[in-house]
Amino acid sequence: MTKLLNRQIANQPVTIFTLMSELARKHNAINLGQGFPDTEGPQDMVQLAANALLDGRNQYAPLTGLPELRAAVADASARFQNIPVDAESEVVVTSGATEALAASFMALIEPGDEVVLIEPLYDTYLPVVRQLGGIPRLVRLEAPDWALPREALKNAFGPRTKAIVLNTPMNPTGKVFNAEELAFIADLMRQHDSYAICDEVYEHLVFGAPHLSLMHCRICASGASVLAVQAKAFPLPAGKWVTLPPLPRWLRWWPKRTRTLYLPQPPTCNAP
Repeated sequence: MTKLLNRQIANQPVTIFTLMSELARKHNAINLGQGFPDTEGPQDMVQLAANALLDGRNQYAPLTGLPELRAAVADASARFQNIPVDAESEVVVTSGATEALAASFMALIEPGDEVVLIEPLYDTYLPVVRQLGGIPRLVRLEAPDWALPREALKNAFGPRTKAIVLNTPMNPTGKVFNAEELAFIADLMRQHDSYAICDEVYEHLVFGAPHLSLMHCRICASGASVLAVQAKAFPLPAGKWVTLPPLPRWLRWWPKRTRTLYLPQPPTCNAP
């Protein structure tokens, strides 16, 4: 076969997760390159998942997730973050945060759109943006305090900015963005009529500083989506969910994007 494969995919480097995991196996080393938990997680959660396999619901779930799970997610959003969301129209359950990221990017980015990314960053953001024809605008935080470089961030925004990806608490630095930094980002979003994809999978793993969501900022709450996950708080790499803003355009496009990525898992795989 001589015809070329997809060049965008072929030109992507192997992820650092793959490289580090291979080296760890080769040298029988502790793998610090990927978030493997060192326990199997709470046994009561494991038992609940095992019991769910016997409840007779092992076929496809609704595309947006089980209603009872979406209701529980909405309750958690209100309880932990004081952010009210509608379980029916603003919550989607996915099979992983990376899938949710990809669907969010697919719903927003068209070729030529600029996307602001803050480095150091999770290594999924950049290749997906590029595969969709987006143009990444990179802004780098520097040690030791990882302060937001406001002038650099301001310069990264422009008339073609479609979105910013905000990861807080931040992987891999552990930085937690404060209220002043979030307000600055929200103001840039307002000025440039742009969206935010908020990767908040570490929201419960904070020490000495509260987790604040960009969705607390009134001026940008309608243009932000939040990716949340229980797998980081409990060492069980299981279900994730997305909280969508109350915008008809997002709500129309999201099921179309997720439908091209996966078929809904059986309820036993995304049970509350």
